[in-house]
Amino acid sequence: MRPDSRYIVLGDMNDPPDSPHLAPMTTTPDLGLVDALAAPQETRPSKDEKPGEAPTTAAWTHRFKKSGQPPEHELYDQIWLSPRLAGKQTGAFIDRRERHGGDGSDHDPAWITLEL
Repeated sequence: MRPDSRYIVLGDMNDPPDSPHLAPMTTTPDLGLVDALAAPQETRPSKDEKPGEAPTTAAWTHRFKKSGQPPEHELYDQIWLSPRLAGKQTGAFIDRRERHGGDGSDHDPAWITLEL
């Protein structure tokens, strides 16, 4: 992972991007990783939520609702780009599921496009 290399770190991190558990990777100046899903486009709107329970940003892939609590919307599925590759990014997308459960996954698919 030389500073001038082009590489991607991605996957289901089970933590949001600002998690202290991910900080050694996401905030290390020597790596300079760029959050490729910081401002994604939604392919379709998310399912309607009750007033006051809607997500505050499009940057989420995981919804969890504790009993009697409002749902939590977090970006667990992440894509991080090396500084050299970040300039090649042309888009970021999250495909909203039509149901919040029973469809085989508890995460919405996320991807980016690159012009190499």
